[in-house]
Amino acid sequence: MSEGLDVFPAVKTLQENIDKRLGLVDLPASRRFFATGGTLPEANRKAADKILTAFDTENMIRLMSESKRLSGGDGLVSDASIPAIWERTVIREALYQMRALELVDANAAKFGPSVSIPYSYRDTTAAGVNNTRTYEGQGIKRAGVIQTAETAYPVPQKLAFTISDEMRHLTGAASLNWDAVAENQANASRIIAEDTDRSLLNEILHASDEFGAAAVSDEDLELQADGAKTIFVLAQFPVVRPRAVYDLQGSQIGSTINPITVTYNAVARDEYDGTGTQAAGIYYVLDYNLGEIYLVDEAGDIQTPANGTAYTISYSYTGNVHKFDTDLGSADADVHWDTFLYRYGLRKSVIEDDRYHMANFGLMSGTVMTQIEQAKQFGANSKRPGTNLSMDGNLGRVKDVPNFKTAGPGLHFGDQRVLIGERGITRFRLTKPWVMGALENQRDSNGRFTGQKEAFGDQFIVIHTPSQLKRAYTSIVLYSASARVAR
Repeated sequence: MSEGLDVFPAVKTLQENIDKRLGLVDLPASRRFFATGGTLPEANRKAADKILTAFDTENMIRLMSESKRLSGGDGLVSDASIPAIWERTVIREALYQMRALELVDANAAKFGPSVSIPYSYRDTTAAGVNNTRTYEGQGIKRAGVIQTAETAYPVPQKLAFTISDEMRHLTGAASLNWDAVAENQANASRIIAEDTDRSLLNEILHASDEFGAAAVSDEDLELQADGAKTIFVLAQFPVVRPRAVYDLQGSQIGSTINPITVTYNAVARDEYDGTGTQAAGIYYVLDYNLGEIYLVDEAGDIQTPANGTAYTISYSYTGNVHKFDTDLGSADADVHWDTFLYRYGLRKSVIEDDRYHMANFGLMSGTVMTQIEQAKQFGANSKRPGTNLSMDGNLGRVKDVPNFKTAGPGLHFGDQRVLIGERGITRFRLTKPWVMGALENQRDSNGRFTGQKEAFGDQFIVIHTPSQLKRAYTSIVLYSASARVAR
């Protein structure tokens, strides 16, 4: 794996030295690349090459200095900063662990307040769809490809650490405890990879839901109230999540797309954020996948809407979905899940036959995949994952589409959504790679030194799905008609 080091041989030697000290050279691939099925996907390697080349260019002076001081047996760098090679290793290992990276268009970009995302899309009314046959003297049709660009805005990712004496003693004459540093590196890589993975996978689902979204105004929820029920169901689902874009100062740019307005007792209610720091009052909690809503107080305790009290909601729902009822009824489980395979194939056909895109990946939870495996025809319509993660996914193939597991904190898929789409549609740009700030002395609550150091790191990413390409995604929502009732 080149890691973009062919241009910088000194950095390559330094990285190899650090990899040996951190134990990465001898670490089995099954452990090092556990998040991607025990192998390093080619897409992850290529993306890492591009991004690390940008990091090396920006930090060449630091890296060359460390090449002289860290290539020996002892670490000798300033205790006022984190070694650049450590930051580089964190970036690389985080990129290697990102499961979503091979599903998106990944690259580095110049840091700035905004990033231009160029793209092209198919004009289904132009030449190439009808035909290009043109005789003498006839008007020549324009090519059915439109090139344009959209503006996207960086998202800051920041993480603070308490640095142990092992890291601080890089300045001393004693040999470094590389086990402790390796643990620090592994934790940082895991957290950054998980957060970026979560953002990418959620963006793919949100983009799919936004295609074909339709608005509902002032839906009356009070009709379901009886003084006892707490959970109400919306007439339409899944609900499209509101999208708000912010600049680097945290100020919103433009209006919220697909906003949600919940009014109870003539007062507009905010969404409950789970922090426990919201002011006293009534808030709402919404299951976006199933279209179920309930009210809570500032502590998260469920409230019972009073019968006769005005209770309305305005929202948008997606039409880019098939709703699959998991209730068996009188059917056997294997026959019922055969129907799911049929519906999966139809959604694939929507992308390929109606929208001129290629369905080459699927996303679902391991629980959903286990349910699908009950299908009588599953063996004929799927394949267990082999050694090629890119070809088979880590869940296997369904209708010849490789499927990837959605597992991790904060994902919006849950066990209710299955997504099918084309790779390389959503854009991921790393505008400022991960860099740690200067070390500072840590103090306790009494202002006394603790003998440890504190530092924080940040990186800036851009995640954007071009509006005209959202049609390359579609989904299935799994729900129980018997359970999805006011209760």
